[in-house]
Amino acid sequence: MCWSMGATVAMVGIGTAATAITIRRRDRAAIPATLAYFTLMEALQVAGYATVDRCGTPANEVVALLSYLHIVFQPFFINAFAMALLAVALRPAARVAVWICCGLSAVVMLMQLQPFSWAGQCEPGSILCGPALCVVSGSWHIAWEIPTNDLLGPVRAMHWGISGFPTYGVAAFLVPLAYGAWRFVLFHIVAGPFLAWQLTQTVNEIPAVWCLFSIGIVLIALSPWLRARFTVPPGWATPRAG
Repeated sequence: MCWSMGATVAMVGIGTAATAITIRRRDRAAIPATLAYFTLMEALQVAGYATVDRCGTPANEVVALLSYLHIVFQPFFINAFAMALLAVALRPAARVAVWICCGLSAVVMLMQLQPFSWAGQCEPGSILCGPALCVVSGSWHIAWEIPTNDLLGPVRAMHWGISGFPTYGVAAFLVPLAYGAWRFVLFHIVAGPFLAWQLTQTVNEIPAVWCLFSIGIVLIALSPWLRARFTVPPGWATPRAG
């Protein structure tokens, strides 16, 4: 691995500083909350480096589980950040719909963690799939092995959505696209899954690499000029003027 615990600790420091700056600047609450949440993931990756490849140990399994749970609830923060970039706040009904979609995705992903005998096991080679909870070495970063079931196997078989976790794709990408945050969605796709796919061929490493690029969210949050580039005009989901 060419990435290291030291580099990850530096990411934690950057995220912590950015969170403090946005709080001090009195940005919309969603901005520092999102920065803090993704800084937490970097802290989990520091813990991952401390226990990497020690499969079967309590510390390793706990870090792997917490990392998966962090991913489960990421769409809430991704959407909160995306909505904070809108020029006009969403209609209350639209905001409720967003949170419902995120909640449904979280429920499904938690169900995918349950060892239902009728759902079978995840397909080897699909993202995050592994025989047991474990933080392992990737090609240049850490990777996570999660023993999810194949609850959404029929959807995966159609090659739609993020392999094995299509509800995450809907909640994190299609939902913000629907209410008009298309600039942020395009940036998120390029700086997230697309770039991660280019940098590693180890599928279980892709989510961890993807999380590293939360530095892009930090840049948007800290730079008023850059944030303005992602601000979009009112759309169907926002109240009409007058």
